[in-house]
Amino acid sequence: MRLNRRSATLASAIVTMALLSTVGVARPASAGLLGGLLSTVGGVVGAVVGILAPPVSGPGPYVLRFEPTSLVYSTPNGSQPVMRPSSVSGTMTLGVSNGQTDLQFSVKNLRPNTVYTIWTIFYPLAWPMYVPPGGVKPILDPNFPTGPAGYYVDGGVVAPTASLDAEFTNGMGLDPGVTFVTDSWGNGSLRLTLDYNILGNTYDDGPPVGNKSLVTQCVVDSPGPQRGPCPASSNVQRVTTTWLRKYIAQVPAADRATLCANYNASDPGSIYWQCVDPATVDPNSGLGLPRVWRFPFDHFRLAAHPDGLTHGFIGGNESEHVIDMVGRRCKLTNTCP
Repeated sequence: MRLNRRSATLASAIVTMALLSTVGVARPASAGLLGGLLSTVGGVVGAVVGILAPPVSGPGPYVLRFEPTSLVYSTPNGSQPVMRPSSVSGTMTLGVSNGQTDLQFSVKNLRPNTVYTIWTIFYPLAWPMYVPPGGVKPILDPNFPTGPAGYYVDGGVVAPTASLDAEFTNGMGLDPGVTFVTDSWGNGSLRLTLDYNILGNTYDDGPPVGNKSLVTQCVVDSPGPQRGPCPASSNVQRVTTTWLRKYIAQVPAADRATLCANYNASDPGSIYWQCVDPATVDPNSGLGLPRVWRFPFDHFRLAAHPDGLTHGFIGGNESEHVIDMVGRRCKLTNTCP
């Protein structure tokens, strides 16, 4: 999948969802690129919904200290041993201005010469944090099997921490976004600008959501092509997905001409096009980016990639990474259990 400002998809699709209500929400962090349209999954037509998560208050910048998992004391999936497990540290500093986020991240004493990525997680983390024996990631809160209240039926658990127009190449090379390589001492850092307010907490302000629909591939321990059905579900590997798009049909009728640059009032079928954000339209080509659904993040996950590869738009399979640290939103809002 490849997104850029000159090649946004305008293809139609038949998608039916409840129309949304317009609401103005005061945001303690700077507003994102989009307006004030809110939706409730489950189809409560006309419902007005407030903020979805506690706000991050204060002038910023905001400092989020990451917490190590028990995996820093082990070497799953052939990973390098952590340099100093008892002295591991990870710090994310966030500055929000004009709908953009200045993100800085640094780690010390982690796995040396290792590719790391950070993923945005929308499902709640089980707390106290627990990694099952033989696992490589903390478990999610079993009280929210379909995600937090108000989450999207088509939304994925995880999305990359990257800009909307980041040019993903399905893992063929290091992914854009929060991706870096530690040095021989297990230290690493990066700084990048995200084209949205990562601290937002409404359906149209905050980190973008990924689509949970995946491409899958059957992988068996045998050279040559695979014939017949996949022998077991454990052989099915996940490959990629894409951002969860907003369609013109999901915008109130009175606002479609203003909020969707490609809306054609004379064509009833155009409501099933992806809604193109006018602020992203290239004046020369007329092409732009589709609007994407947003949702407050619950936590971040710092993933080591012992195979030296990243996975593209999704977090990959458990055999391909190790979750060494998490950064919880509640640390920024003083609401941790």
